[in-house]
Amino acid sequence: MNKTFLLILSLASLAMATWTAEGAPQLDAASTKVGATFPSTLNPNLALALKLDLPPTVRNEEDLPCGGNRVGDIEPAPQGLRTSLADATWYEHPEGGSIARLELQSRGATGLRVELEDLAGMELRVYDPEGLHVLGPYVNPTLSEEGSFWSTVIFGEKIGLEFRVLPGIERPRDLPEILSVAYLFETFDRGDRWPPGGTCDEDINCYSGWAGSTEDDAVGIMFFNCDDSGCGQCTGAMLNRTNGDFAPIFMTARHCISDQATASTLIIFWEFEADVCDGTDPPLNSLPRNDGSQLLKTDYESEWTLLGLWQNSLSTAYLGWDVNYLGNGTSTTGVSHPGGMSKRISFGEKIGDDSCLGADEWLIQHDLGRTFPGASGSPLYDASRRVRGTLSCDNRECPDETSSYAEYGRMDVGYPEIRWYIYNMYSPTYVNGAVAGDPGNDGDSERGNSTQPFDTVYEGTYCIPAGGTIYIDPDTYSETFTLRRPMTLRRWGTSGTVIIGSP
Repeated sequence: MNKTFLLILSLASLAMATWTAEGAPQLDAASTKVGATFPSTLNPNLALALKLDLPPTVRNEEDLPCGGNRVGDIEPAPQGLRTSLADATWYEHPEGGSIARLELQSRGATGLRVELEDLAGMELRVYDPEGLHVLGPYVNPTLSEEGSFWSTVIFGEKIGLEFRVLPGIERPRDLPEILSVAYLFETFDRGDRWPPGGTCDEDINCYSGWAGSTEDDAVGIMFFNCDDSGCGQCTGAMLNRTNGDFAPIFMTARHCISDQATASTLIIFWEFEADVCDGTDPPLNSLPRNDGSQLLKTDYESEWTLLGLWQNSLSTAYLGWDVNYLGNGTSTTGVSHPGGMSKRISFGEKIGDDSCLGADEWLIQHDLGRTFPGASGSPLYDASRRVRGTLSCDNRECPDETSSYAEYGRMDVGYPEIRWYIYNMYSPTYVNGAVAGDPGNDGDSERGNSTQPFDTVYEGTYCIPAGGTIYIDPDTYSETFTLRRPMTLRRWGTSGTVIIGSP
């Protein structure tokens, strides 16, 4: 039976916990590295899998709407799949409980992910049947408003699902229902596809000053469900916060992700780059990844989106940034995953201010390298390697006599909204579920102070510095989340009850 726990705060308020930055504040942040972890390996001897075929994957040539680079389609699960799931065999687990495995295959797919109903108390591991890389376990995952959730993606024609019932829990009659399947059709390697590889698409590992740097390692390749019928791919990066207070804050472009439904399906892969200059790409299934995110801020004027990762970042790095005006003639560098390729680099200079997708942009002239769909959301660095923008638009041309251009959403324009998570992190942070909040999280009426509190507790957990206190106005907050940094939750005021969760 699936259990949901309530957090109830009703004791008398204690002394307020405060946090004060040492030294004068600065409108920038330095780059910093931390540690990383990787997928584990499946034990193939524990159980035999029920193997089922899905319809073959066919590349969709239609120009359907999708943030970033369209890389796949989403279809309802084939009729009859539910009946077939009843044929799965349960095996005793050597550590207690039992497991059942399911493997799905779609000919021609470059990747698969599935939408499942609630796990009903089971653990889920998602694995690569070929390489045996395994992710999870996923336990009580965050569900959509419809009560379902999307698994992580496995690249290749097959995806494996391992369900485990822990000791003392009654085994369900059937496996959880599969509601939908995402079929990826793009090729994520150096194969024969558009855009062709070559000197125009510069491998970051050919530049020793950048390969393995913080500005390299903080950039990840993104996959997400951009609507009910398609899958998208963009680029994004981790942002540092002032005073070295780490939180899993991730930047990308607004046209990639601008709502919570999309943010919930996000998967970020780290370290997708060749082993040496123009060398071999690593298997995506073997790379560290983050699944799921919370929409924190999205700004139309700058084409920026700020996300909070559901888990601690598995990147090794956090990027520095600068919100001053970027002058013409400033040397710039971009690091991205254009077209789903392994990491690329481009060089140029800022030549003017522009407008693209209705936003304020830096106009960058490329001297070497280029950008094209899939690079959207990638960071633009200045000569000091501080983030100044996020890629919005490009012309997909290699530099020549007339050169090529790209437009990056201006961080200085988006800063008044995103600053509450990377610079002005209030401690204590305040939450009040009765406030209206920013529609679509686009605005700065939610700042985390007592007069402009956040309207959800989860948003507050990304703002508060580690070890700080969140004061919560008495109310019922129908939220489910995991706290992954040290903090204290307290009731705001001298009376009333705070309930977090649902009965």
